[in-house]
Amino acid sequence: MTAPLRYGAFVPQGWKLEYSGWGAAEAWARSVELAQEIEALGYDHLWVYDHVETVPRREPTHVFEAFTMLAALSQRTERVRLGQLVTCAAYRNAGLLAKEAAGIDVMSGGRLILGIGGGWYDREYQAYGYPFPSAAERLRIMEETTEVVRRLWTEETVTYEGRHLRFDGAYCDPKPLQQLPEVWIGGGGEQVTLRIAARLADKTNWQVGLAEFVHKSEVLRGHCERVGRDFDEIVRTHGPDCRIFDTERELREWCESPTGGQLRKAVSTDEYIRDNLVGTPEMVAEKTQAFVDAGCREFVLWFRDFPSSESLTRFAREVVPAVTG
Repeated sequence: MTAPLRYGAFVPQGWKLEYSGWGAAEAWARSVELAQEIEALGYDHLWVYDHVETVPRREPTHVFEAFTMLAALSQRTERVRLGQLVTCAAYRNAGLLAKEAAGIDVMSGGRLILGIGGGWYDREYQAYGYPFPSAAERLRIMEETTEVVRRLWTEETVTYEGRHLRFDGAYCDPKPLQQLPEVWIGGGGEQVTLRIAARLADKTNWQVGLAEFVHKSEVLRGHCERVGRDFDEIVRTHGPDCRIFDTERELREWCESPTGGQLRKAVSTDEYIRDNLVGTPEMVAEKTQAFVDAGCREFVLWFRDFPSSESLTRFAREVVPAVTG
């Protein structure tokens, strides 16, 4: 059976400097408003980043922490599901992570999604005093964390002896209301991350162009065959930038502006437009449809005009109805 087509949106928390110059209380009030707009517009899930300092440059400004933010938003929303894209497995003890996530599931009435990844932002690790092991070790921590969290959610006590994680008769109560919350594994590393995803993920998340999405899907399929798992059991999701414009000229002017150029980083305007859901409603619907046709079933969108809700609203009202599943 084909998975349903679903859409999600991030809630601004300051990580991308969208709240630079705002007061903390004002920024939080706007985040709550946007979370409620996401739900009212019919999005299926809302998301936060698991980061503690800003990008693309470090500034002393607000970055609300992921799990406390979701706990608070669980009390200000009713239907929409709540996720992190993605939890850095090395930022917190895996038992604490399991307990935090289970608590949010209970507080929200069973709406938690657990996103998990290996972590990459080395300057954050340095600033907060976290060890920053090699990429291979960080991925192994992610793999062990995924294994032990599921056990903590389902077993009365857990004893676990991994290369990086150890538990000795640990309790984790309350258990999630869901049985089990979805686990999304973020990252597209083809040798290790996708192998782990083939074994442990309910869903994957990549932020890549269409051709790369197709390629990574085939790599994931190969890993599934090697571990004996049905490839179609794993739902593939995409996490692009999104912004809606009235004309293509407005889009290109924005991309070439200081703000748009900073967001594009090292890629050209044409590459950025090709690989993200930016453009007129018709352009964005066409690109979204192409990903759906390639097997993508869910989208998690960062709206580049946050903290405005213009593109958030226009995508729900003008793009979603034009895409067929």
